[in-house]
Amino acid sequence: MAVPVSELPGWLRLRFRLEHGLLAAAAEVIPRLPLGVVRGGAAVLGTVAWALDRRGRRTIRENLEMALGSSKGRAELRRLERANYRSFARTFLELFWGRRLRAEEWDRYFTLECDTEAARVAATEGRCIFATAHCGNFEWLSLGRALRFGPSMIIAQDFKNPPLTGIFRRLRSLAGQVIIPQEGAMLRLFRHLRKGGSAAALVDLNVHPDQSAVAIRRFGRWSSISVLHVALAARTGLPLVPALALPLPDGRWQLRFMDPIPLDPDSSWQEAAQACWDVIEPVLREHPAHWMWLYKHWRYLPPDAAPGSYPGYANRSRSFDKLYAQVPAAGAGAEVSARAPGNG
Repeated sequence: MAVPVSELPGWLRLRFRLEHGLLAAAAEVIPRLPLGVVRGGAAVLGTVAWALDRRGRRTIRENLEMALGSSKGRAELRRLERANYRSFARTFLELFWGRRLRAEEWDRYFTLECDTEAARVAATEGRCIFATAHCGNFEWLSLGRALRFGPSMIIAQDFKNPPLTGIFRRLRSLAGQVIIPQEGAMLRLFRHLRKGGSAAALVDLNVHPDQSAVAIRRFGRWSSISVLHVALAARTGLPLVPALALPLPDGRWQLRFMDPIPLDPDSSWQEAAQACWDVIEPVLREHPAHWMWLYKHWRYLPPDAAPGSYPGYANRSRSFDKLYAQVPAAGAGAEVSARAPGNG
């Protein structure tokens, strides 16, 4: 249960007030600036953060070396490290600028790319569940689609500083987007989809192995992710569509929608979640500067992990061991016979 702000230590209450003041001012000032100035400021802000954030740099370096080290030289990994901060800063500031976006100017900021006709129908005409990642401008992915084709329902984590939650919900609610908290999200999403809506879910965040999770391989290493996107698709029969927002040289964002993931009734939710990720990962490998390597993607260490094969922040977890044990011969990437709870 969250501690009331009034009961927090004085220094923390002061920090919360400062954070709220800065972000409230940003929400007022940033939309008044030309987008080019905002993006230039993001490049500067990202570079400064890269220079000062020693702990974050270490996390990015570990992740990059583990996932891409065999294909990238040291200088290239360092460039990606800095570019990652800049990409995140651009996404962050463009979220604040987003209230300037208008449907009639959509082509000025976005392009649409659908890998197949099924992807186009799902993205532009039908109800579906979008599976995306913290890549490129994931904030504008949902906003851009909402402006052209209609809004979606999205889960957003509440901040420890309650007033910040309100600011970010307002920013993300543009164009009719429906933002809901994690608590009770499954039922609300299910009802929303049944009534004809669409939903979006992030599939690259770790969740605790005890929280409706499955174990999948990402960049060759195992992690615990939410099974929400697969569960919604399985229970509603709606298409599960991987989607990403990728930067273009002309400054626009390409909203890319990929072929819906087939959900075989005889397959487990783990297999479906892995199949969805396997569509997204090659795009992240192609655009490594724009995935959030700053996040600790591999928090749990499998029992049979070879020394040095996981980042230093990874730890053993009994709950993850149990989840991992549901995947026979997991280290060899064998087929899964176990079913996720509630599947089938």
